[in-house]
Amino acid sequence: MSFYLKLRTYQGRDVEVVLSNGEVIVGVLIKVGFSFVVVQALSIPGYSGTEDVLIRSRVIDYVRIL
Repeated sequence: MSFYLKLRTYQGRDVEVVLSNGEVIVGVLIKVGFSFVVVQALSIPGYSGTEDVLIRSRVIDYVRIL
């Protein structure tokens, strides 16, 4: 619960989400739910397109605020 409440205060900020499989997703934290977060990440680095990525809380190792 504290993880959820703390992340809600960082909505709209740049974050780095590290997943349990070692993958790292960098982008803007858009939405925080009890069992998920949504990060708006670049779909192709160097281009202006973005992609909203839904991430389940159970696969998140940690979130770093950039």
